Amino acid sequence: METASAYIEATPVSVWKVVNDIEGMGRFSPENTGGTWTSGTPGTVGAKFKGTNKHGLIRWSTHCTVVDVVDCRRFSFESDEPKARWTYVLEPSGTGTVLTETREIYATPALYVRMMSGSGLLGRGRDQLMQTGMETTLARIKAFLES
Repeated sequence: METASAYIEATPVSVWKVVNDIEGMGRFSPENTGGTWTSGTPGTVGAKFKGTNKHGLIRWSTHCTVVDVVDCRRFSFESDEPKARWTYVLEPSGTGTVLTETREIYATPALYVRMMSGSGLLGRGRDQLMQTGMETTLARIKAFLES
């Protein structure tokens, strides 16, 4: 499991609007390029979306379902390939918000393992790449909201 946190000098409502914006997440993530809602009410439990990603020349999509929403506090979704849960937790702190992003892998298909090792199509040391990517995402969200 990878986790990253950042203090953002912005209200939880402002931070929420960013983390709940699946279509716009590509503005901040070094790997995710955005997403498209495919069913359900966007941002609610049970809603589904297709996320798009790139790493170098490799591009792929993930099919995701929102699994937990507590308005302005927590937003979680699970991807189908690999089976993973991404969670954003917002905690008011002073005049700002601590935003924590977590990635938990539940099951790793053999193809995904091969892509992470050997040829390294998705990058060698994938867990460290994901950790660094989450830190970069949070730093970009922080810079955006504090500008």
